[in-house]
Amino acid sequence: MNQFFSIIINTLRARFVSLWTKARYWLSPTFWRTKGVQTLRAFFTRLFDFKPRHKNDYYGMLRWLVSKRLAFAAIVIVGVMAVWYVYAMSPLSPREGEGGGAAPTYRYKSLALKFYSGEARILDAADRTAFVGMVGKGRANGPGTLYDPDGGLMYVGEFKNSMYEGQGETYYPGGAVRYKGMFSQNLFQGGGAYYRPEGTVEYEGEFAGGSRQGAGALYNAGGNLVFSGNFQMGRIVFEEFIGKTTAAATAMYSGRVVSYNGADEYAVHMSDINAVYESLSGEQSLDEEWKIGRVYVLTDTFVKGGAELSAISDIKAVLGAPAYLGETWLTLPDAVALNQSEQDALAPVAMETRPGFEDVYSVDSYDENRRMYIYVFPSDGFVYTFYCESGTAPGFLFYSAE
Repeated sequence: MNQFFSIIINTLRARFVSLWTKARYWLSPTFWRTKGVQTLRAFFTRLFDFKPRHKNDYYGMLRWLVSKRLAFAAIVIVGVMAVWYVYAMSPLSPREGEGGGAAPTYRYKSLALKFYSGEARILDAADRTAFVGMVGKGRANGPGTLYDPDGGLMYVGEFKNSMYEGQGETYYPGGAVRYKGMFSQNLFQGGGAYYRPEGTVEYEGEFAGGSRQGAGALYNAGGNLVFSGNFQMGRIVFEEFIGKTTAAATAMYSGRVVSYNGADEYAVHMSDINAVYESLSGEQSLDEEWKIGRVYVLTDTFVKGGAELSAISDIKAVLGAPAYLGETWLTLPDAVALNQSEQDALAPVAMETRPGFEDVYSVDSYDENRRMYIYVFPSDGFVYTFYCESGTAPGFLFYSAE
């Protein structure tokens, strides 16, 4: 009897194991993945097998015969494209926490966006919010906000054809305002203010083509006004100092000054704008007022003719042949300019000074045998002198205008 039950149990077990094995095989992802791939391969093999094998494989169209399989494949392709088009034309659902769901959300390459006008939210390739605002025909037009990949503000203001146009603000990566004012084609254009990362205003005035251009004011890191005057291509127009009385110059420059007074030579360092001017004694003028005769600009670039020049060869191309080139002995203002330019290429000029009042030094002596190589160019009523390390140096260390 035990043997009988044992046979029955073993028979049932064998049948159950077989069914369980088949069920596991049929329910496994590998089976259905393989089955799906085989089915799709077979379907597309038949779909794109355009070669007819019988006259019944053709559709008659006037005098032409069209393969039924080719026609079916075309219908399938058109159907897939139609489904994709409907999907692309449909905006994404507004997301919670991103504007309260008031505006439809599109990916930035969405075809539907090219036909939509109104307020919208646009996502970047990683599905992060890149823009929220008014759009028209696929472009930002009107007020809007642009975000960086980390979600920080980049720009808030007016757009035209997806460019900054009109009133707006740009921001540093940390969120502080960088610029506030007018834009044209993504560039600063018109009145505006430029800020330092810590929040203090650096410049306020006119801009053109993205640079300071026209009347404006400079401020130091403490927010105090240091210069008020005109700018060109982002640089102060230093020529405006020339011929002004020292009293009038203080109306333009109100930053820190350090004076160096020699026996009959006087130089003033305007540290906040990186320049030195030569002061002419009132005894040399009819009105007996001290005036500025020359300004030294302590930079190795020169702006002229709408270009920023640093090579002597480029300066020659713009200003023409120099009126003089060669070595010259340095005057006291030359020496002060060289020392304040802090050039690594040349050692400073030896100078013995005595402090007088605050930031006023009496110069007892300086190395009057010190020489530098210069190029002198007359241009537009001014004489420009470029101070160089040597006659073979490609560029200059600083320049003066008089």
